Amino acid sequence: MQTCFIIRRSRSESLYLTPFEDKKLSAKWKEDEEIQWYASTGLHSQEKDNALFTLYTQIDRGVDRWIQDARYVPRLVISAAVFLVVYFLFSFAIRDPIPMIDELIIATASAIGTATFISRRDKKSDMAMKRRLELKQNASRGDFEILEGLSSYENYLDTCLALDTLDVADRLAMTGNADLPKLEVPEEQQGEWQTELHERILRHIELSDRKLYDRYQKVMRVRISETGDDVLSARLIKSAMRKEIDLSLLALMVAISKQ
Repeated sequence: MQTCFIIRRSRSESLYLTPFEDKKLSAKWKEDEEIQWYASTGLHSQEKDNALFTLYTQIDRGVDRWIQDARYVPRLVISAAVFLVVYFLFSFAIRDPIPMIDELIIATASAIGTATFISRRDKKSDMAMKRRLELKQNASRGDFEILEGLSSYENYLDTCLALDTLDVADRLAMTGNADLPKLEVPEEQQGEWQTELHERILRHIELSDRKLYDRYQKVMRVRISETGDDVLSARLIKSAMRKEIDLSLLALMVAISKQ
């Protein structure tokens, strides 16, 4: 079963966390595998539509990657053949004062053009369209269930969002007088789903927001060394003020890494 999570945010777009976001794993996707969505409360129709739209978009990207990988060798062979044919053809057909340069440029351009054409054609091939349709039909049959433990993560984001930007940055960089708020999930709501959720959150940020993930890695190095970093705190504040990173989401990433 493929598990997906929805984390609502009060002042930002909800997080739709799915295993289909990593298109490198598209070859392992199964057309008949059950898909289960979890949210803290019941979803309205717009949220369900957004969830399906997210899945459909990720499936499109994943199938494109899958067909490119599957057709890599034929595409490489054909492009190489075009390069050689064009190179030798122009080597004999054109006499120029600088041998090889013109031929190499034309042959390389021809090979790149051929590879691009084949790549676009493969994306629209019958095989790609069939797999795309099968995965989307399976996604549309996904179930939505309530998982009350997710509300603890949503409340944590709201708590960090209510804190002052300077305060959150200092807490992250361990230069303030207090640590980050503790992420607490009621014991009766805890379960193995948390490990999967934590992996989904970190992987989602790594794939969708590289700058935020880089800041996360720097913060974790500081926290592991248990030595405050004023420079890091200043950089976090600057990035947050420019709206380049989300400090509340960064705080959640750190909090789940401590568990």
